[in-house]
Amino acid sequence: MAEARATLDADMAFRLAEFARACKAALRAVSLYPGGHPAIGSTLGRLTELTAGLTAAGPFALEVRPQAILVGDAAPAKPDSAIVELSDVLRRQLVGRLTLNSGVDAESWRTLLLLLSRPPEDVRADGGIGRLWSTAGGPSMEILEIDYAEVLREKQGDAEAIERLVTAALSPQLELDDSGMRLLLEIVGDPARLTALMQELEKRTENSPGAVRVGAFLNLLRGLAEYVGRTNPAQLDQTLRQVGNAAGRLTADGMLELLLRRQQPEAMAGNVDVVSAMVHRMSDGAITEFVVGSVVNERGPTDRLAQAFHALVPDNDRQRQLLALAEPQVAASEVWQETAFQELWERVEAMLTSYSDEKFVSDAYARELSGARARAIDVEAASDDPPERIATWLGTVADSALRQLDLQLLVDLLRIEEDSARWRDVAETVVVHAEDLVRVGYFSPALQLAEAVAVEGDRLPSRAGLATTVLERLARGNLLKHVARQLRTADDAEYERFSRLSRAIGPAVVAPLAETLSLEQDARSRRRLRDILVQFGAAGREAVQQLMNAANWEVRRTAAFLLREFGGVEGLKELQPLLTDTEPLVQREAIQALVLNGTDAAAQILLQALTTASGRPRATLIGELSSMKDERAAPLFCYLVRHLDRKTFPAVYLGAIDALGSFGGPDAVEALKEALHRGDWLAPMRTRRTRAAAAQALRRIGDTAAVAALRESSSRGPRGVRSAAKAELKKLG
Repeated sequence: MAEARATLDADMAFRLAEFARACKAALRAVSLYPGGHPAIGSTLGRLTELTAGLTAAGPFALEVRPQAILVGDAAPAKPDSAIVELSDVLRRQLVGRLTLNSGVDAESWRTLLLLLSRPPEDVRADGGIGRLWSTAGGPSMEILEIDYAEVLREKQGDAEAIERLVTAALSPQLELDDSGMRLLLEIVGDPARLTALMQELEKRTENSPGAVRVGAFLNLLRGLAEYVGRTNPAQLDQTLRQVGNAAGRLTADGMLELLLRRQQPEAMAGNVDVVSAMVHRMSDGAITEFVVGSVVNERGPTDRLAQAFHALVPDNDRQRQLLALAEPQVAASEVWQETAFQELWERVEAMLTSYSDEKFVSDAYARELSGARARAIDVEAASDDPPERIATWLGTVADSALRQLDLQLLVDLLRIEEDSARWRDVAETVVVHAEDLVRVGYFSPALQLAEAVAVEGDRLPSRAGLATTVLERLARGNLLKHVARQLRTADDAEYERFSRLSRAIGPAVVAPLAETLSLEQDARSRRRLRDILVQFGAAGREAVQQLMNAANWEVRRTAAFLLREFGGVEGLKELQPLLTDTEPLVQREAIQALVLNGTDAAAQILLQALTTASGRPRATLIGELSSMKDERAAPLFCYLVRHLDRKTFPAVYLGAIDALGSFGGPDAVEALKEALHRGDWLAPMRTRRTRAAAAQALRRIGDTAAVAALRESSSRGPRGVRSAAKAELKKLG
């Protein structure tokens, strides 16, 4: 039975609803329009007016409940959609209570609402709404954040904790802070406790559609992947394997539903498809348990089991191995008592090893994400003092003024501290604060603090080494994690400041910046990140080489691109493994890097790869070389014309001749002249084609050297050479 609550009087209920509607309007305006748009000013003005009235008599506390907001333990008599929406916005960020004090300024409202509009998982990854507000906000607002781990600890024993975890998983988003995620990770690491968790999930979803159970399971999987990827990436592989073992308890319908979520937005933790990653790591025992459970529960094989089994195990040999493991387990079950086991198992093997799953994979899922932003509140003052004097006084203690004082204090401490050890402590404090500012979107102040460390570190020789060590922390922290988003809209001055800061940090910044670049989609931000990375030259090349074996293919592709931009022959050998990369886009980037390098060393690596590769990598390599039209590739094609085996790679050879005919130049003329005179009496037709192509390419170049080569060839050499040269000279008139 729902808890009985007091009812707000009509006037307060009306004011609360008006406030909620003003918040909704301001959120929409700030999210849709640029900062100077009139709609933002008008909506924030209305919100400021309402909030000042609510705080006129003192602090105004909003108690957040599911689909409701309480004031003094009382709720409106009738539900209001605007109040429900505001409650949802606050609860997504785990805000349990929001207290408004007098003196809230517009900048503080803007900061808070921008935090509320961010994805909840990002906010929790950065420490939670409470911690972020302590950095970005001020005393004008107080936030009580829900600590689900503490809630779990209020009850003793795993049973209660597991029940609460399942409840969190069944919500649209997994609302667990870091403490709750640590508890979940502990349970997943213990097979017995993990079994208990899955049993509770099955119990709670027993009478629900299968999609509900799968959605909760996916919530847990994605939440764990995001948490472990952020806190201990080296443990992610083990965690996915452990969850994969739990997936063996899913029904055939549930497994199919889970597999259908692959590549869908709800399956993505950053750029990782957690469903595919988990399925790839499912052990033989987990898949065997899945098969046994389905056969036993369904009293035989089903089409759904066959679909799921083929999606999990596409290899025929492994299918038979796993079925051999499952057979004695099914034989030991009650199915053996109910039917002739041999007949049953023959049907299982026949269906599970011959089923076609071509129609299985679907891409029919999508999900919308939306956010909202808002800003507001000024202070309504009532006093005998003139309004302008009161505004000046209030301005000195406003949240924005206090933030600026914090900033100035830290910069001053960096400047005046003379003792090296104490200066290092101050610098570390400044860098930590800079990282916190970036988390809440204050990019420019964060850069100002970081640059102050660099400038003051260079001012005295005794600080130089200390400053470098402290600044390298930024390469491992949140500044670079959020920099791509900030560079999308940063002005030129901010960009130049970040570029200087990157140089001050040194090569340690290259690897994280390259990873950031690989994930960024905005063209302006990508261009700025590339320009910063390229400026590191040889030092950057050494750092980028460490990314060649990254698990993320986009990181490997970015590394290949950067090595191309650095130029030179250093690092070319590092590209060689990428020429046979399993991801075609990585392979193409490595090919481009070598093709456009323009050195014999790069050409030799490509030729070796062309000779030794097979299958799809070889086909991709041939396709890229055949379609290359960039003039910077002319040295490579000259090399190929002189050294490539025409018999093995006729298409590439003719493509190189054709490309040289488009590029021209003295080197191209000499290479084509050699091609014209080369022949193989054992392959007269191929020889005729290559000579005709070389003569045609010389004619297309058409400069003095090319025409001279044709005339010389028309009177000297084998008859086929003379014939091909004369035919092209005739076309020249």
